[in-house]
Amino acid sequence: MAIYELNPDALNVLLTGEADVVVEFAHVLTSRNIPFSILPLMDEIDELDMEFPDMDLDGEALAFNADVFGAFASRVIEDLRAQPGAFTHIIDLSFVNPFDRKITLEIAASVNPRATVLASTLTGTATELGLMSNTPTRIVGIGVVPSLMSTTTLMEYAPGLNTSAEHTARAHTFLQTLGYTPERVEDRVALVHMRVLATLINEAAFAVMEGVATPADIDQAMKLGTNYPKGLLEWADEIGIPIVTLVLESLYREYQQERYRPCVLLKQYMRAGWNGKAAGRGFYTY
Repeated sequence: MAIYELNPDALNVLLTGEADVVVEFAHVLTSRNIPFSILPLMDEIDELDMEFPDMDLDGEALAFNADVFGAFASRVIEDLRAQPGAFTHIIDLSFVNPFDRKITLEIAASVNPRATVLASTLTGTATELGLMSNTPTRIVGIGVVPSLMSTTTLMEYAPGLNTSAEHTARAHTFLQTLGYTPERVEDRVALVHMRVLATLINEAAFAVMEGVATPADIDQAMKLGTNYPKGLLEWADEIGIPIVTLVLESLYREYQQERYRPCVLLKQYMRAGWNGKAAGRGFYTY
């Protein structure tokens, strides 16, 4: 695979996805002085009976989303068509159902036909998303884990089955430019790190539900017994219990294997609003 240098001054990134994840990744780009803009998810456009050239993508269609991006609200694009072809990379950080991501990604990619597309694989594969968003030769899956993007040094990536060597190389080099060590893996739901971690968290949750041990005892056992830097349930709270559950549900849907069936306790915590550290309570109280 040909690897070449990327000039940060020539980069221009378009970010889209859930607001809190976009804000987290925006800090990564800012730390590397890489210019970027934000395109809010446009799920509501699916309900409009009109084709893309006639869509009104500016004004009220996007303005209501700006405040959720906090300090980066000024980066929100009011009309994506104003600068056709302006972006070198499109980064989709959505973790919702791939069908809900389709519209935003397809529109962004159609306006930027040469951009390399990097997409979160927490709930689907790059091959699947590339087919639905009409970007089969340009898409590369990335293993972004919410709450860990600023601290991790390794980033998994997986080109789709139809992705070209050129866009695979551009994705690899771009991740290096961000300061990550890129690790290429096969194109699978949740890739490797999050797949293994979510499965272990699920087993730990079952242990809590069955009264085997307390969350603190389970985490202490894992840290002392396996030298993990954090306990599994600490990780669950930091990543967010809804995200862990969503990954497990996606794995279960893909493989139909019992080991990926989300523990009922995870669902019950979500019903109570105990979503983890950001919510003030999960397996622990903050």
